[in-house]
Amino acid sequence: MDHPTSRVASSRQAILDAAAELIRERGVAGTSISDVVARSGTSAGAIYHHFANKEELILEVGRTTIARPLGMILETTMGLEPAAILRSALGRVAQDEGLAELLLQLWAGAQSDPKLYALLSVEGRAMRTLVVQYLDFWTTQNAPDLDVETLTSVLLGLVMGFSVQRALSLDTELDAYAEMAAQLLARAATPAN
Repeated sequence: MDHPTSRVASSRQAILDAAAELIRERGVAGTSISDVVARSGTSAGAIYHHFANKEELILEVGRTTIARPLGMILETTMGLEPAAILRSALGRVAQDEGLAELLLQLWAGAQSDPKLYALLSVEGRAMRTLVVQYLDFWTTQNAPDLDVETLTSVLLGLVMGFSVQRALSLDTELDAYAEMAAQLLARAATPAN
């Protein structure tokens, strides 16, 4: 017999998964609560049990999505070189079905939704701070003169750029992109003689 807590958690996850699929397919503005009800197989009551309104549901999808490309990396030990962090994040974007499209739709939706924009900014800054900490640990040991803030901006820009290209089906090949991007990061991280 299912435990009531596990059913509630599974209902919440079904709602979040359905909302994410719909946002990926239709965008933030094109996603309605009735669509989420139909896609999730739940009821409006279940949705409103977990989320006060559509805005709160969209914000939760945004919060959980923004960290996915780098989330697994940042659960590992400190000391990963920039290229390893980059390759792992790119691999996550490539392997996580629909992640690139979802990120692109959330970024687009944030342009007309101030609360989503604020949330993605806060979550993005938090992720950036964690990446800076990881890269700072590595640079202290390997390239103490390297500007960690700029290195972080470049690394995140490479991941975001790959996500956009992937979402737009520009046939960006993961291995070639990852190799070239890793070479660029390695070159940037090599102290000048």
